[in-house]
Amino acid sequence: MSLPFSKFVPISAVVQSPAFTVEKKHMLLAMTSPLIGSGEAYRTYSGPSALTNFRADFGTQVPEYQAVQKYFGFLSKNGISPDKLIVARWYKTSAAPFLRGTKVTSTVAELKSIASGSFGLTMDGHPFEVVTDLSSITSYTDVAALIQTAIRGEASAGEAWANATVTYNTLTGGFIVQSGASGKGATISPVTAGTTGTDISGMLGLADAVLSQGVNAETYAEFCDRVYHANSGGYSITTLEDLDISDIEPAVAWLQGSVGNQTINTMVRLVFNMTDKATAKTLQATLAELSYTGYVVCYDPNHQYVNVLDCAICAAIDYNAANGAINFNFQPAVGYTPITNVGDVLNYQQGITNMSIATELDELKISYVYSVGVGQQIQVLYGMGLMQGDFGTEDIQVNESALEVDLQTTVVNGFVGLNKLKLQGDDAREFMATMVTPCFERAQVNGSIAYNGILSDTDRSNIFSITNNDAAADAVANNGYYFQIAELTAADIAARQVRMIVCYLCGGVVNVLRINNNIYGA
Repeated sequence: MSLPFSKFVPISAVVQSPAFTVEKKHMLLAMTSPLIGSGEAYRTYSGPSALTNFRADFGTQVPEYQAVQKYFGFLSKNGISPDKLIVARWYKTSAAPFLRGTKVTSTVAELKSIASGSFGLTMDGHPFEVVTDLSSITSYTDVAALIQTAIRGEASAGEAWANATVTYNTLTGGFIVQSGASGKGATISPVTAGTTGTDISGMLGLADAVLSQGVNAETYAEFCDRVYHANSGGYSITTLEDLDISDIEPAVAWLQGSVGNQTINTMVRLVFNMTDKATAKTLQATLAELSYTGYVVCYDPNHQYVNVLDCAICAAIDYNAANGAINFNFQPAVGYTPITNVGDVLNYQQGITNMSIATELDELKISYVYSVGVGQQIQVLYGMGLMQGDFGTEDIQVNESALEVDLQTTVVNGFVGLNKLKLQGDDAREFMATMVTPCFERAQVNGSIAYNGILSDTDRSNIFSITNNDAAADAVANNGYYFQIAELTAADIAARQVRMIVCYLCGGVVNVLRINNNIYGA
């Protein structure tokens, strides 16, 4: 036998991981909770303890808890559930600055022994020593009330003091001191040690309190823009807060890009919930007239957070799996009540049937939970998977974003992992092509891109006008995609940028199968 190669070429195997991996398309939930401070761009909840951690932060009494339960409880047909949630605070109204203390470790008995305790507090630049007698307390709530009274004793210093509130929060296990003033100009400073009697700043958990400064109110559109620039990684932005057309229209306007009906960034889409059908119809009529797209309207008359179901379906897509792309229609809606449950005589005589309701909503591009089946064989599903505008269905936009982020991740890893990517030369173009080709091949496998398809004459004409290449349309039809690296211009060289033109044939989904019967010999 020959000697092994390892005698002469020993190799130590090391697994190299890319700097960035493609994430799933998580839900970004806008909340108005005062427990989220101005210093937090967003919070992330992921992994097996995600729901537990969310509950620890916000409790079970907020409506968002039930929604988050449904989000993480969703199970796709492939057995995949969402694995990450992003939460950010929407300042629907102006917010007051506050101090959120750490968990109180001193017992009520220990605090009760203090007849004269103090700590230093500064709000709106005005310092004050808070002095109180705790000898009469029987609970932490009593402590909060006494401190609030002491702070309000400085009412002459302004609204911040006159209307200040102090509460004991059972979730955090600590005290929250909130200014009576709100807005960007309102401030609060770290607590300092008291000099009168006993210093109780540490005993009350205020010495290392988290600070949150005052914030002005913002529109929903401004919220969306802020979290987008915070680079949260969220994909479906939604909220349980009541939104009217005056909130929604500017947010959808923000989403629109400068070219046609494409969105600013397909990594972001907006999902809205409507409990009133008339309002939903008015909204869609308004936005359709403006040719807006990239958003989803869910009809939810039963107040069951259908928007969260939409987000969960999106977050459970696995684009690394064969046929991993999905049809948003026909997705399981376990725990939801279908709207297609009419059937009494009065409804029928008024022309209200399950089919008429579904047809009406489909024409309006409004998604909903419906049931389908015969007899006792009933399935409750989410549909119809439609979106307003040329960017026509949820699967197309979501698949587009998957391809986009895969390309971005691949190229950024190239920037991070290599000394340089060459700007000019045949080898530079060849390397760029070699780098991005696997992204399109993966999209073929997961079903985002179709191949051996049919292009209309209009499609072929558009592809030629974009690429100026006679073979490009055939490449799209046969392979599902075509890309070319544009010739460098002086502006490209100055900006050190490469431009790539991409055309691809989306896989699409089937929602309806038409069958024509021809019967002979009667």
